[in-house]
Amino acid sequence: MGERPSPDRFGPEYTPVMVAAITSCTAAIARLDARISVSPVASAWALRAAWSGYARALQLQGVEVDEIDVFSWGCSLRIPGRSLRATNLDQYERFGPWRAALQAKDLLAWRDALPMSIAEPPGAADHPPLVRALDRVRQHARIDGTITPWLGLPFALRDQRLSASALPCLGGGSKALRLKRRPDVTDWLSTVRSLEASALKGFSRLDQLERLYRAAQRAISDEYRPGALPSLVALSCHRPLLSPQSVSETLGMSIAGASKLLERTAATGLLVEITQRRTWRLFLASDLAVDFGYAAPKRGRPKAEPPPLPATGGLVAVFDAFDEEMSAIDDLLRRVSGND
Repeated sequence: MGERPSPDRFGPEYTPVMVAAITSCTAAIARLDARISVSPVASAWALRAAWSGYARALQLQGVEVDEIDVFSWGCSLRIPGRSLRATNLDQYERFGPWRAALQAKDLLAWRDALPMSIAEPPGAADHPPLVRALDRVRQHARIDGTITPWLGLPFALRDQRLSASALPCLGGGSKALRLKRRPDVTDWLSTVRSLEASALKGFSRLDQLERLYRAAQRAISDEYRPGALPSLVALSCHRPLLSPQSVSETLGMSIAGASKLLERTAATGLLVEITQRRTWRLFLASDLAVDFGYAAPKRGRPKAEPPPLPATGGLVAVFDAFDEEMSAIDDLLRRVSGND
């Protein structure tokens, strides 16, 4: 085994606990990266993950915001009882450019925009890629007091080949990286563990979304006349918070028809109504209802998921039609976002 890298000028002290944390975090990122590369809901997950990563970045800026508030903003719906957004500043002004950078084909665009003073010192190559990625964020955060350094972590991880693409749920870091000239081993340890928690949460959210996707296939196949049900379920994967008005505008139907369609979808268990009134109703995708506190977690041993439906006969057409709806909704929302 080679000599342990020196932390005199770069990185943490490599105690056994620190090494174990780095290894565990790196493995969690690798598992998420491998899973997303073959997921049928990768595009929908990426949008949700961007809201999660942006929420974490806002919190590091000292903004009192919860994840559900960013999802609410992203879906252009206000949840009753949640605090109003500040009107004297635009907390979300960086989301659009960041989202565009995440989707850009030019892998060097974000890195080329970094200040010229950010550079690795001699000997940095002897340290783990995870430490090198976090140190780039640390350097950036020391000279830039905006949200931008926290949003750069997914790109830094990708540039160190810890992931094949920038994983938006990994936006963040820790305040110690900005406030301390020399973060100690405790600061590094908490930063690495926080990043691992984000990767594990992203993996869990992806697994839940894939389960919702398979549950939607089963629900659609059980319907004698699915009608607009596939379109609505596909929309809920990309925009998990819905109202009759938003569905009406997006899918081009009456508000009354959209309300009935939402009720019908909620009856299948794919959506959960989170308001207790007949006007301005809101529905949340069931895979997020527990995470955001709108549904109680199930007690006892979790039920085994039903086996996948056999891709035979007419079911092939059902699966293909639903995938086409997912792609169509993705394209529609991308065009709408571009027009905004």
